[in-house]
Amino acid sequence: MKTRTFSIFLLKLGYDAKNSLKPDNQLIDAYQAENLPQGASLFISDKDSTTPWWVSYFSINGNLRQESKGAIIFIPIRDRFFALTFGHVYHNLLDVSYEYDFGLKVTLNSLEPNELKSADIVDPGSARRKRMQVPITSDLTYLDFDSNSEILKSLTGKVKHQYKDIFKNATGTTNLKVGINLSPNELVGLCEQLLDLYSSDDYLESFPNIQKIRPEKDPQKIARLDESLLRAFINNDNELSLSIPDIVDYGDNINCIFKGRKGISKIYTDISLSEFYDYLDGMNIANLDINALNDFSMNLCNQEGNVTKTYSIYRSLIYDVKIDGENIVYHLCEGEWYKVDGDYLYTLKEYINQRCQLTELPPYNHDVIDLRTNKKRYSEEKYNEDICEGSDIYICLDQTDISPDGHSQIEPCDIIRFTPDNECVFHHIKISSRSSQLSHLFNQGVNSIQLLILEECCRENLKSLVSEKTNHENLTNFTSAIDSKNYKVEFGIITRKDPQGLSENLPLFSKISLMRALKALELTQTKGIITFIQDNSQAKEAYSKYPRVNVVVSQDENGKKIVVVDNRQQYPQGTKIHRCSKEISNSPIGSRFIVYVKDNGDGVLSTNYSWESEPIPPHL
Repeated sequence: MKTRTFSIFLLKLGYDAKNSLKPDNQLIDAYQAENLPQGASLFISDKDSTTPWWVSYFSINGNLRQESKGAIIFIPIRDRFFALTFGHVYHNLLDVSYEYDFGLKVTLNSLEPNELKSADIVDPGSARRKRMQVPITSDLTYLDFDSNSEILKSLTGKVKHQYKDIFKNATGTTNLKVGINLSPNELVGLCEQLLDLYSSDDYLESFPNIQKIRPEKDPQKIARLDESLLRAFINNDNELSLSIPDIVDYGDNINCIFKGRKGISKIYTDISLSEFYDYLDGMNIANLDINALNDFSMNLCNQEGNVTKTYSIYRSLIYDVKIDGENIVYHLCEGEWYKVDGDYLYTLKEYINQRCQLTELPPYNHDVIDLRTNKKRYSEEKYNEDICEGSDIYICLDQTDISPDGHSQIEPCDIIRFTPDNECVFHHIKISSRSSQLSHLFNQGVNSIQLLILEECCRENLKSLVSEKTNHENLTNFTSAIDSKNYKVEFGIITRKDPQGLSENLPLFSKISLMRALKALELTQTKGIITFIQDNSQAKEAYSKYPRVNVVVSQDENGKKIVVVDNRQQYPQGTKIHRCSKEISNSPIGSRFIVYVKDNGDGVLSTNYSWESEPIPPHL
């Protein structure tokens, strides 16, 4: 019998052919079939033929038509139902009706661990996706899978000997794709074996570390987790935080505005959940639902308020929650829920805590004044320069380069320090631990050390930089320390968080990236540590993108009401304000307000009916 490909879903307990299809499906259940397994139900997709778009696009002559046919067969197995799909019809199944880990788990239990062909892998920390394929079957090591930081989405390979009579190759994600040569009356036996494979945890013997981190895709479980998230947001839970869901460089002076309610947002120079609560001030957040967190947005901008990137608040929240009775922690990161094995979390915590040390670097209090806004802003550059200026032990190497000729820039570190015992310490400094992706900082530390160990020209470049930056009497000892490769890497994060919080000061995927970086340093016999530098700078003030101006309701020469700039303002008295709200423009003549105005550059001032305004009492 010819081998045919089957796509198989396992329905959740309580779902069957009657309640697992979307209400608006156009499947037909009137077709009769003679060879269906006992108790099975058949649904057919029989759409009318259509003309492909490319026929008219190229003006092709001839009656060219295409048809789309498909089918879903529901087979009862014990107290469950399987759905076998043919053609493009699986989207007719309700998202909540099937098990999301069925295909992958069956594949893990049925494949030979050393006979794998392909794997789809996701690294949540860097949002990187990859498909690894090998010309000959091999184990997961050759598929470049890191169980400590990556998620296995799909796996393909040869099945174990005991299942070869049923199917030879399998690919599993949410559903299971298998090539089989069974008759219809043998499908019940196949599904029974698949149900046994799904119920088994034998795969943990062959793949013991395979599912330390798993995406949670079950809509019902996600709804439950979202309810917990919403309660935490309404109650201002300390476990909830706001983070930029992207790699950011705080040296670019990141600011943000929020959107989602009426009015104009201040420009916030500090990005945290407290700023978002400030934006919502006066709003009854107890009545919000989870959709509101998707409707509100955090918008990165420059000092003038020009938006560069936009993220929903939901995507920007970081939250951990544990459900009673499960040795799993659910983690929200970049709008996705992940379930993380509790034992793995403990291992991660212990590993990083042992490498957290108190820093020898001074606290941060090195803000600079932005000339465009006259507001203080963070400056890593000034911190690095001020520490090293006049120092006998610190040398600033911020924004320098040790890469070989013709290669992209590799910065050795921000600050280098030489100890009396001939140790060369590389300090990599970053402001704030709120970004969920500090992996760039950690990778920078690893890459520079690997280059210095492997490439003599990089060591020579570093010695030249050190010689240019200092005329210290121990310069010979400094260059000798570089040649000896007696290196140490110290990642320093400037934060207001308590250093005693240790690894808890870092988001989950930042911890995972850090552990991976520290282990990579261990392979080079380089010690790596993490420190938290106290942020003693003043809290950054929010400010408005547009100036506030006192205005007064007046009338023009024709007696029509207009709103104009009041006296003693930054704009000429009597300048007309366009696009005022009816509340202002319909007020009695002489009424005064404070409004935000936008200068269009040609002397024309305008406001917006949705922006906040404030009436000025008559006696003021």
